[in-house]
Amino acid sequence: MAEKFCNPVSFTDGKRHTNPDPFVLRWCGKYYCYATDEFGVKISVSDDLTEWRYLGYGISEKEYHHYWAPSVLYLNGLFYMYYSNIPADEPDCHQQHLKLAVSHSPEGPFVYQKTFFDQFSIDSHPLMWNGELYMLYSVNDWLGTEDKVSGTCILMDKMKSPWEFEGNPKPVILPTRPQEIYAADRFGDGRDWYTIEGACTVVRDGMCWMLYSANAYENVDYFVGTTVAMIKKHASKMKWEKYPDEYTWVPLLRKNALVEGTGHNTVAKAPNLVDEWIVYHGRSALEELKPGTEQREMRIDPLYFSGKKMFCFGPSAEPCHAPEKPEIKIQNKQVYSREILCDGELFYRAEFWISGKKEHTGCRYGIYLDYQDEKNYTELQIYTGQNKIRVMNCMDGILVNIKEEKLPKQYDYTVPHRISIQRNLTDYRITTDEEKEILFSVERRQENAGTIGICPYFSEISVHDFTMTCHGELAGKELRNLSAFYNVAGVTADQNGLSSADGKIRLEKKAVSYYAENYTEEFSLEVTAEKNRISFEQGEENFLDVKNKKQVYSVYHKIRNGEEYFIVDGKLQKREKIKDTGINSVDICGLKLISYRYTKN
Repeated sequence: MAEKFCNPVSFTDGKRHTNPDPFVLRWCGKYYCYATDEFGVKISVSDDLTEWRYLGYGISEKEYHHYWAPSVLYLNGLFYMYYSNIPADEPDCHQQHLKLAVSHSPEGPFVYQKTFFDQFSIDSHPLMWNGELYMLYSVNDWLGTEDKVSGTCILMDKMKSPWEFEGNPKPVILPTRPQEIYAADRFGDGRDWYTIEGACTVVRDGMCWMLYSANAYENVDYFVGTTVAMIKKHASKMKWEKYPDEYTWVPLLRKNALVEGTGHNTVAKAPNLVDEWIVYHGRSALEELKPGTEQREMRIDPLYFSGKKMFCFGPSAEPCHAPEKPEIKIQNKQVYSREILCDGELFYRAEFWISGKKEHTGCRYGIYLDYQDEKNYTELQIYTGQNKIRVMNCMDGILVNIKEEKLPKQYDYTVPHRISIQRNLTDYRITTDEEKEILFSVERRQENAGTIGICPYFSEISVHDFTMTCHGELAGKELRNLSAFYNVAGVTADQNGLSSADGKIRLEKKAVSYYAENYTEEFSLEVTAEKNRISFEQGEENFLDVKNKKQVYSVYHKIRNGEEYFIVDGKLQKREKIKDTGINSVDICGLKLISYRYTKN
């Protein structure tokens, strides 16, 4: 993978490719992009988000054209493509109807199955939420005949299955801003037509962001906006609010001097499984706009977060740092007996894509989350015969079953399934295909990390992809583990974060191996006093001093290739010629530390 890249992203054939409305699916360690085209849904594949290989059309029916904004859901061995198109002899683009096509491969071919609606319906985005499936999509008829604010808006409906809507949609994003107007007085009857479309979601820090595109990509004000909701158990109960409010325009992405038409995106994890990157379309502002000619190309830029604010330095058009690589990546490995894959870390994020060979006895295998020796280990076990996922901890030869959950009904162990792992010292968070979380803590006596491995029990296992990055993610009570990174005293960690009685926190960096290489850390802070500050120091030098903020915000600290960066509320500061590993102490006053993230790059 390249250290640098330049938008628009490149293709292996050296040709220029248009990819409007890119939807990116990560599957078995690769990225698959599904894009709008006149004659079908275009598919491309990449290992790193920066270089792509065009695969052709995933679906193309001669009797239809104008294939718009596909999205793809992978579930239990099947790929469900949601898309819209219109009959070849139909000139009215409002005859776009949301459809479903299915394939056994991410590369297709996808075969048409059904049409969901008989009215205009586009821009689907499937959302798996705590084992439940929801669909976000855009329609014209919810507000189409309103007097003052008419146009396209985003609805959400729960799905009974990937094949069937529940039939109780509700609006989640409605037009409110003049910059969202697609066409003023569109029909000559006084109604301005607004357009809100292209939903996608990002989950972080107890919040769910929904990104959307508004206006029209040919217009000056076409942009990507954000809304945010506090996380609830059921997605249908969440209430999204535009940032910073319903009427103030603060776009995440909009045109600049080099790029315009920036919009309709998805968000993908970088290869390191940690960093969020927005994948969107845009066209060169230096080229003349040619009506009827497709000019939108795929672009990517990193996303950052600060309280309820999401920000991006794009659209970029100059060479930039590429998405970060993982520490370990293993692909296409057959496993017949217990095998150690790599040394572990006390803090890590990992992802397995695993399938088993069909046998009349079923399938059982374990993932060693932390293997010290035969008498000391933590193991996650998939047991298809009893349809269970179990967590066991063995200490000094005593095995304890500490967690047990049911696998989904009709779980097909012969197809790839994703298991994601976040370890924070003794705390673990496991996430399955269906975005169900399994949380647990373990006892341990060893000071050092063990290894990560896999153990088939009389089964043949295929590890399609294993990826691991050294990453810690501490929030609430988990901030008690901050002492692995910093010396700290006189503080309390509870469900709200890390605080002290006198409002002062002093962090002294430990000389641990994490800091021997490039790394990124993020401090999320909540204001507790009118006079507040966080300062970053190295010896006697106070390099960064942030004072008297009035809301929750984040400070990013990054060291990469001998350069040191700080990002505060979307503002970048760079420090060159750093000494050793950069700052070695942090002073916090009048603030509560609500989360801390560390990633080895």
